[in-house]
Formats: sequence, structure tokens, C-alpha cells
Amino acid sequence: MFKKMSVLIFCLCSILIFSGRLSASESVYVEEVKFREGGVVEIDLEDKHDKDAQIVWTKQETVSVRDASGREVKAELRKHDDDTFFLMVPEFLLNGKYSFSIDNVSFGRHNKVRLTSYFVASPRWSAEYSGPVAPGSTGDPIGKTTLYIGEMAFKKGNILEIDIDDAVGHDNEIQWDGNEKILVGDKEGKLYDVRVIKYDKDEIELQIDGLKSGTWYGVEIKGLLYRGQRATLIAEFGATDGWEYKDPRKK
Repeated sequence: MFKKMSVLIFCLCSILIFSGRLSASESVYVEEVKFREGGVVEIDLEDKHDKDAQIVWTKQETVSVRDASGREVKAELRKHDDDTFFLMVPEFLLNGKYSFSIDNVSFGRHNKVRLTSYFVASPRWSAEYSGPVAPGSTGDPIGKTTLYIGEMAFKKGNILEIDIDDAVGHDNEIQWDGNEKILVGDKEGKLYDVRVIKYDKDEIELQIDGLKSGTWYGVEIKGLLYRGQRATLIAEFGATDGWEYKDPRKK
């Protein structure tokens, strides 16, 4: 009887401790995000139960940044002050929408916290939150589409081939109805003339005028009809003959 009681008490204590950790980590969230010049993203943290909480920089923190197509982009995380991180994103697409996650954060008395939020790479863009923002929620500016750019290839003559995939296997339901808007631009916001050479179910081939060899550009496909709704896809490409990209999710 004593052994059974001990086991029961141990299990209850374990549940309480685990539950306490969950509720503690949920009290820490990204309160404000600001986009600054040069691809610097300012991230302010908040603890609902401890207004004096401070970041404990352990160098164990990891960060992941993805564009609207789900492709991971280069990023570096730095501590700025007691409750602020600087996220350095050198290769961003002007007006592009990005999500980020920061793991193993120590903030106040909480350890190994995971933080997620979003930013738009637009001058003076900022957003404030009163609590955690989960992917796919109404606070997600990227949207809920499961479409993503699976492959891209840049060829001689400024030809860009784009293959579109769907995370749940419905890419055969993509419809090109002529109401799409396709934009190609550089970091300074300059737009370039684009002509559609070919549509083919989940693929599109573009010819783009005025690109400089070896330079990175952004491409945005707006208003793509998919399963009765309009979706937007954004990605970056290198204007180098033979350049190729394949998303890790692409089988």
C-alpha cells in the first residue's frame, strides 16, 4: 500500500512540475517586432508574470527564419539589451514576409523557451502582440496556404523556371486563370519587366528583362488560384546561368 501511495505521489508531482514548466514557458512571448534598415530585426520579449525578466545569453540559442514559401534563409541572432534580441537577415526580399523561431532562450527564471513570430521586410514596419502568436493563427501575416515553391532554375537568356508544390499533395488543383500578378524586384524595390513564356499545371516559366548576372532578386506570384482561394508565393533566386534551388520538403 505504501509503495502504491509513493508511486502515486511521485506521478502527481511529476505532472505538476511538468505542467508548471508548460505554463511558465507560455508566459514568455515576443511583445514587439521592428524591421530596421539593412535587414536588422528588433525583437522585444515580455513575461506576463515578471516585468523585470531579463535575457540570459547562453550562446546555446538557435534561430530559424523562413520566407513565405517556407524556404529557410540565412540569419544570425544577437543579444541587444536586457529584453531585446537583434536578428540579422542580410539577404531579405523587400516587402517579403518571414516567420522565425528562436529556441533555447533563457529569460528571467525560464529556460529553454521557444519563441515564434513574424516580420515584414519593409521600412519602418513594426507589430506589437499581447501574447504568443502561433503559426497559422489570425496573427500570422504569412497566411495558411500549404503551397510552396519546390524548385527553381535560372537559365541563359534570363529565364526562370518555377515548380510549385503543395505540402498536402494537392498541387494538381492549381489553376492559372490569367488573373495572377507576377512581380520581380531587387532589394532597393526596383521592379523588372516579366513575361510568362509557359504555364504547365504546377509550373511556370518566366523571362525577365534587365537582370544583372550574379545578383539576387525576389519573385512574387500574387493571386494564384488554388482550391477556390487566391494564394501568394514569394521566393528569392540568383540570376546566374545554371543556378538551381530545391526545397528540402520536395521529394
